[in-house]
Amino acid sequence: MWRFSSTLICVLLFYFVCLSCNSLQKTYNRAVVDRQISPDALTYFKTAFDQIERNTYYRSDIDFSTILHTAVAKIENARTYEDTYKGIEYVISELKDNHSFFRRPSKNLIQALSDTVGSIPFETAVLDEKYGFINLKSYNSIDMSDQHQIADSLYRTLKRLGTQDVKGLIIDFRVMEGGTALPFLCGFAPLINKDLLLGYVNNKGHKTQIVRYKNGIYHKDGRSTSRLSYLTEYADLSISSLPIAIITGKYTASSGEAILISFLGLPNVRTFGHPTFGVPTGKSSIFLADSAFISLTTSATYDRNLNIYDDPIHPDVLISDERDSTYAIRLAKAWIDAQIKK
Repeated sequence: MWRFSSTLICVLLFYFVCLSCNSLQKTYNRAVVDRQISPDALTYFKTAFDQIERNTYYRSDIDFSTILHTAVAKIENARTYEDTYKGIEYVISELKDNHSFFRRPSKNLIQALSDTVGSIPFETAVLDEKYGFINLKSYNSIDMSDQHQIADSLYRTLKRLGTQDVKGLIIDFRVMEGGTALPFLCGFAPLINKDLLLGYVNNKGHKTQIVRYKNGIYHKDGRSTSRLSYLTEYADLSISSLPIAIITGKYTASSGEAILISFLGLPNVRTFGHPTFGVPTGKSSIFLADSAFISLTTSATYDRNLNIYDDPIHPDVLISDERDSTYAIRLAKAWIDAQIKK
């Protein structure tokens, strides 16, 4: 009886999927005649829609048939690629994942995706001659050379703190709103005493990982690995075993949350502050025929203990009032002191 029920369920699921596919195709077929959409414009829109429908992480929660009907109405009489943009933007808005977006074509893609090339997106200090302090800032760039320089700079900062006899580290994520995570993951990798930094799982349950290896970080997909970033020099850090206090806030988002996850589950780490913004999700870029692209949420993130994150990350020690920006730092110092005395 159990086998029969399972088989029946699979058949019914397949049947309803086929019905959904047929419904979407009928909507496309009618669009050319009823909505007077040119074949070229419809093909462009269909490519974008199909990629979104197939790959969005929250696929099972979304009524794409209804969304498609409304989107097609919005691009009535479309003749060019550009005429379909408002329909694609509508589809993205209906995902309601607070992370995906559509970017119209740009003459300079690197400039469009990079707004802080040449900057050092963190500040560092030694507080009270005792606590190493690193304040992370948002950083957004696809310039690999710039990312490499930042990773090197962060690693050298950690190495230098090790020569200053600090008793613990405080890493402040409160203004780390997102952008590019790789240089931070690479620079912090020697500080994290585990090979697995974080993983991603898509809407089909397929898992990939970012791991530290040799002098850099690698993307691992089954037996396939590819290097994402590397450090010019690399040696184990003397401060990797020290207490690490991490401060989070409501503006800690996106790649900031991903970097945070790489620290979770370590025995010498404790988090303080406010829950994060709530988009610790992986994204993929889908490029269209005219160089417009969709940045799509395609996965949730998981930590080394296989805990999955797709909403706000709650700190170990909740601080409900953020008006006193120094309170979290004082708590972090007190926790570090307590660890030293053990």
